[in-house]
Amino acid sequence: RMGHAGSRAMTEAHLVARGGHGLCAPHFDGDGTLWLASMQTGEILRLVRDGDALALAVAFSAGIHPCALAVQPADGTIFLADLGHKSVLAVSPQGQTSEFVREYEQIPFLGPSAIAFDGKRNLYLCDAGPVGETGLHAPKGSVFVVSSEGQLLLPVTLESLAYPSAIALAPAIPAESLDGTGAGAAVETVQPLHAAPYLYVAEMAANRILRFARRPVDVFIGAVFHQFAGGAGPSALACAPDGSLFVAHFEYALSANTGTADTGSGARAGRTDAAATAAAAGAVPGGARHGQRGRISRLAPTGELIDTLYVPAPELTGLALKGRTLYVTEGSTNSLFAIEL
Repeated sequence: RMGHAGSRAMTEAHLVARGGHGLCAPHFDGDGTLWLASMQTGEILRLVRDGDALALAVAFSAGIHPCALAVQPADGTIFLADLGHKSVLAVSPQGQTSEFVREYEQIPFLGPSAIAFDGKRNLYLCDAGPVGETGLHAPKGSVFVVSSEGQLLLPVTLESLAYPSAIALAPAIPAESLDGTGAGAAVETVQPLHAAPYLYVAEMAANRILRFARRPVDVFIGAVFHQFAGGAGPSALACAPDGSLFVAHFEYALSANTGTADTGSGARAGRTDAAATAAAAGAVPGGARHGQRGRISRLAPTGELIDTLYVPAPELTGLALKGRTLYVTEGSTNSLFAIEL
């Protein structure tokens, strides 16, 4: 079980590779391949070995501004949340791209911002639109689920959120028998997995995490799971097998020349600029030069803050957990970091 460390030093995050423009959306497929998105170029990358080092290689191009991806467990189809097309795209293993879903009850999406599969291959998605289209001034973001049975699109919460930026499912749990004390006692035989019991949503502009439970089948009951303060808000989520939740916080990197917030350099800002170009070339952008750190909170299943991790730059755009290693993407440096837990 992952220990409670209180906080971890920035030096524990090590650079794995750099690449893309607006690097975001790390996701492991069933074979252990790490996929990522280059939001500004529309390229989908994967982590590969290049001699003695690791590198980010372009696998294919799809969409206009892919900001999230998830691999369908059954057949390896890659699903992309694309802000440019304002839809979810599906890329088959053969490389064919098709539009999967773009509207609810004939009303077009604002622009999907996050996607995730549960253990039953239901696809969950956040619909937030470009940064600024939804927020505290216009809490019109939504969360939907596309059922794997019949391709039915259902709202989890409709036009009520201030920029829903990330989504994650609690780990699926085995069927259990109760031992009379309220604790689950696993039976000896192998049991089928239930669907994930909870859905977590990061509401970026409100700086909080929401938790939804599906009770009954087509009704989602939501509540505030944790309220944060400071920064621009939570931008990415990842659930650990023990039920704890990692939350990445986004903060705009300071300009190298002026020390002011460079609101165009991050993947969430939705455009390419000099900072992203310099980062791709290996230069150190303003945020890292000014000593800004990226912050990742770890929450217990009860919602309590139990740990804080740091990376060397602040524009955090994605999280992916594999074993005891947490992978983090950062937009101002186009970097992939890893933290050993």
